Amino acid sequence: MTSDPETGLRERKKRRTEDAIIDAALRLFESKGYDAVLVEDIAAAADVSPRTFYRYFPAKEDVLLGGPNAGDATRQALAERHPDETDVDFVARAMLAGLTAGDPARTMRAYRLVQAVPALQARMFQLVWRGGQEHFVEALLAGRPRTRDAELRANVLTHAVTDAMRVAVVFWLQSDRHGSLDQECAKALSLLREAFQA
Repeated sequence: MTSDPETGLRERKKRRTEDAIIDAALRLFESKGYDAVLVEDIAAAADVSPRTFYRYFPAKEDVLLGGPNAGDATRQALAERHPDETDVDFVARAMLAGLTAGDPARTMRAYRLVQAVPALQARMFQLVWRGGQEHFVEALLAGRPRTRDAELRANVLTHAVTDAMRVAVVFWLQSDRHGSLDQECAKALSLLREAFQA
């Protein structure tokens, strides 16, 4: 099965536009401060219209929160259950896939900005940590009897893992990114498992 050359070209152009918007936003946020930058400024710096910007990102903060790639990576991970994978590892793997979906250098710059702006931290908490939890809960319940206890367990486990991962990300940033994000998340999950066994 061969791919349509026109579709491939469209996808490459779309990716270039998305990259240009992200790079322009990061440059402006770092040089002027997040609050001083408008969507119109980002669009002009990326040589696109504000309307084009909004086709890629709902708001300027979404440029820093992974964009569509994060959601796609998370959904793909949730669709693939590994053999002998615990529920904790399943949720953690899918979450980490979303957190690390973008270009690593850009992701680090974005995390630094998020860490410096309280309003962004609140938005990230809402969108990434709380807003996405329903997908993890549904994935945990898939193929199992949907009892009230099963729903409670899926919600408790999801919230526990999400919060452990969130704390790991914050600690990792505060330590000036000592080691890798994967290692920090693995340590947090290990502590979580110990707590559940206590």
